[in-house]
Amino acid sequence: MTEKVLARLSDDQNSNSNKIERAIATLDNSTADAVGLPAMAYTSEDFLDRERRTVFTNHWVCVGIGSDLPNFGDLVPVEVAGMPIMLVRDRSSKIRAFHNICSHRGLQLVTQPCQQQKLIRCPYHSWSYALDGELKSTPHFGGYWQDTYEGFDRASKNLQSIKCEQWLDLIFINLVGNAPPLEDYLQPVIERWSDYDLSLLSHGRDLSFEFDANWKLAVENFSESYHLPWVHPQLNNCSRMEDHFGFEVGENHVGQGSKLYRIGAMGDLTLPVFPNLPESRETVAEYISVFPNLMLGIHPDYFLALTVNPLSPTRSVERMSFYFIGDGATSIEYEALRQIPIDLWKITNEEDLETIERLQKGRKSPAFDGGCFSPALETTVHQFQRLVAKAIANK
Repeated sequence: MTEKVLARLSDDQNSNSNKIERAIATLDNSTADAVGLPAMAYTSEDFLDRERRTVFTNHWVCVGIGSDLPNFGDLVPVEVAGMPIMLVRDRSSKIRAFHNICSHRGLQLVTQPCQQQKLIRCPYHSWSYALDGELKSTPHFGGYWQDTYEGFDRASKNLQSIKCEQWLDLIFINLVGNAPPLEDYLQPVIERWSDYDLSLLSHGRDLSFEFDANWKLAVENFSESYHLPWVHPQLNNCSRMEDHFGFEVGENHVGQGSKLYRIGAMGDLTLPVFPNLPESRETVAEYISVFPNLMLGIHPDYFLALTVNPLSPTRSVERMSFYFIGDGATSIEYEALRQIPIDLWKITNEEDLETIERLQKGRKSPAFDGGCFSPALETTVHQFQRLVAKAIANK
């Protein structure tokens, strides 16, 4: 009996592996001829583990925002690729990332955000670290009232750092440390939006959502406007599907936009807008999915950063961060106007999440074979899936 079970499990694993390889191969076809990722890419713990070892390890991953750590000594725990990570603002105001474990016995050091800490202290045996990760104190480690012993290499027990860089208010890490400089990775985005003075952005507010679906479905949905008339009929009334366009943003990102964006107004009052925008930008909104988990939206009067992270193959968490133009835009005077895009995105995202969760349920069906793509309206989704397939092939 055991031999039969093991044989069946082996057959299942081989079948799953074959499905992955076939998906990788077919996604290299043209959009009209490509077959999408198989259901197991959205339901399998093995596939998510593979993504954690490739997609979320080899690439720049957005893990938080600088506004979460306004002062030196602020600490924020995050999780990436299933690993506990810690973000720290050090005394020079630089944001650092470390593996969130004590070098002694591996205890998770930080479990919730902390403000203005002078040291990072392990609650288990009170080992303490400076904000730059240097091990500072190991009480009684060499015996009672002896903090060290002959031959103990304190420097080898510093916190393990992770490659960490920042763009605007967004914090990125690269777990393996093999990614190119962040600015190079984002250069196509930076060039595309060079008309906007992004230095003027001020953090306004965040929204968060948890939902019962794979993280990739959120990115795929964000990347296309084909669904607007049916999922978002009210939004489609003012920003129709046919008013949208796609555009290329380098090899690792996909973009789409709307030609008929309207700035919210209350009487004669509107939110401050980016100064000196070309006339061609005044009614345009654009959206870029930065591989793997970051989605950006730029409008004449605000900026949106949305991250999605997997909690399991079938459950994910999203965070939306809203930014406005200039310090004055976050004042009480504009509070009601700021709420207009926030409410719009909340309603829109709730409509999306209902659809995404139904997409997830559809992947339980043996009839789902990966689906297909519209060559006119879903090239962005195809490109995102191709990037996933390419990443996991480098396991």
